[in-house]
Amino acid sequence: MPWQSPTLNELAEQIRADLRGRLPNANPALRRAMLRVIADVDAGAVHGLYGYLAWLSKQLIIDTAEGEWLERWASIWRIYRTGAVAAAGPISMTGDPGAQLLDGTELEHENGTTYTVDETVTFDAEGVANVDVTAVDAGTDGNLEAGETLRLVLSISGIDGEATVGDEGITGGAGRESDDRLRERLLERIQNPPHGGNEADYRAWVREAHPDITRVWIARHKPDIGEVTARFVCDDLDDIIPESEVVEAVETYIDDVRPVTARGFYAVAPEPAPIPFEIRLTPDTAEARGRIAEALDDFLGQTAEPGGTSYREQLSGVIYIAAGSSRHELEAPAANVTHSANQIPTRGEITWL
Repeated sequence: MPWQSPTLNELAEQIRADLRGRLPNANPALRRAMLRVIADVDAGAVHGLYGYLAWLSKQLIIDTAEGEWLERWASIWRIYRTGAVAAAGPISMTGDPGAQLLDGTELEHENGTTYTVDETVTFDAEGVANVDVTAVDAGTDGNLEAGETLRLVLSISGIDGEATVGDEGITGGAGRESDDRLRERLLERIQNPPHGGNEADYRAWVREAHPDITRVWIARHKPDIGEVTARFVCDDLDDIIPESEVVEAVETYIDDVRPVTARGFYAVAPEPAPIPFEIRLTPDTAEARGRIAEALDDFLGQTAEPGGTSYREQLSGVIYIAAGSSRHELEAPAANVTHSANQIPTRGEITWL
């Protein structure tokens, strides 16, 4: 039988019973009796100790450990929590031809995030300079959409004070790796020990490269004999397809850890392949629609993989369960959907018939 810690009331009653046994004429059950107050205070202290022991018992087991305890367990296998990553990307500025923008120059976004110029650049004959910048503070706050505006912190003669984020955006910023992600990597390392560069090793290395990466697929001998191609996605982001900054981080990291005998490694961001749905519900309710959309997102997020097949029967089954009391007819897709090696299925637009 699993251990069950006594409740606060049970502890208080046990202490009152002990007092009655040791002091026959005492009545600690009286509401305003001193012995009742003592019993309640002692019960509170003991209850706190039970709570600490319950928390400590979780830290002694790898798959329930948290925080610094989890980090200590992981360090035994030389696995370390991935730190936050600073966002980076191109911006465009205008100014006098020949003017220079020095590396380290600071620009600021209206949300308070500060960026620094990576390298000194000189404005061309048309007074334009394309500059790479990096967020000063690591984290997701540094990610910006294309077209957003940055402003120089200190004005510079001959250079306009505003800059525009390039078409690729400022991307790649990620927060510190969560306990759940670190625990998952640790358990995978224990259950799949290193084998000198096998598929499990590459999968683990890719996930170590950036904290946003969640799922990884390894293709051996692709595109050529002795070469390895990794495809991966970031399920916790609004767009699961990794940005170029994430792909570059993977390539850089893998080149440092992969076997020297491997001929080549390629990090590839798969292309989204949205599946359009046409669904008829009876009765048709907003609640049922919301459940179905959420269920399809969850199903594809767990089962979709590059080069796989989305089976109509499975999709219909997901809709059937999510629809609840509503009946459904799945008009599209009308058949199984097969994807190419670099395509990963996602939920497309749902047309409600």
